[in-house]
Amino acid sequence: MGVSETVLAAMIGAGATVFTALFQIITSFRSASADRRTAKRGGFRSLMWTLAMILAAGVGGFAYSEYRSLQTRGETHALRTELQSQLQALQASTARLEQLRFASADSAVAGGPNATSNTALVTLPGCKGPQVGFATQRPPCSEQDALQIAVCAPVPASAQVTGVELFSRPEDAQTPWQDARITPGQDIGSGRFAESHVERTDADQVKLVCQGFSQWGEKGRTVRILVRYSMGARTPG
Repeated sequence: MGVSETVLAAMIGAGATVFTALFQIITSFRSASADRRTAKRGGFRSLMWTLAMILAAGVGGFAYSEYRSLQTRGETHALRTELQSQLQALQASTARLEQLRFASADSAVAGGPNATSNTALVTLPGCKGPQVGFATQRPPCSEQDALQIAVCAPVPASAQVTGVELFSRPEDAQTPWQDARITPGQDIGSGRFAESHVERTDADQVKLVCQGFSQWGEKGRTVRILVRYSMGARTPG
């Protein structure tokens, strides 16, 4: 354990006081050796005064050391409190910046501040293969016999499509849609979306964004598309 500067200074002062007192004692006893009878009482008083000075120096040095130690601890506590406050403020600022960054990123992905979206979903029955002869049961579908549909979401005719997200899950599944997302052309074992979407004019103010889907599974399946689009910035009239 190290010794602080204040304690060291007190120790040096006390040591100097003790050395001075001892020197005075030796000098006093030497000067009193000529007449011990007359100097006996004075020597005793000098010794007592010297011991009192040593005790006072020790107590004063210890008290000053404790005072400086308490002052230092108070300053350290105040500095720690200020640093903690600044750290909390920095963390709060960092959190706000992260929120702004994520909000900006989401806006950029979605197509900007004027972006919006629309969805469409279709539930398909299980696919059955062609009947063979007089068989009562139809065989499972192959991919060549798959049901072919187009899932279309309407958007304004002037909209600019910024992204199309695709989803598929079994008909009776309760899987959240965000966990059922697939990519264009991905083979899910019983179906597949087309590689790209198409846009079709439906009316003067509406167009359809469509994605083809092939279903050859024995169980029904629900497919969904989410079309993100932007209307662009408005110009002042």
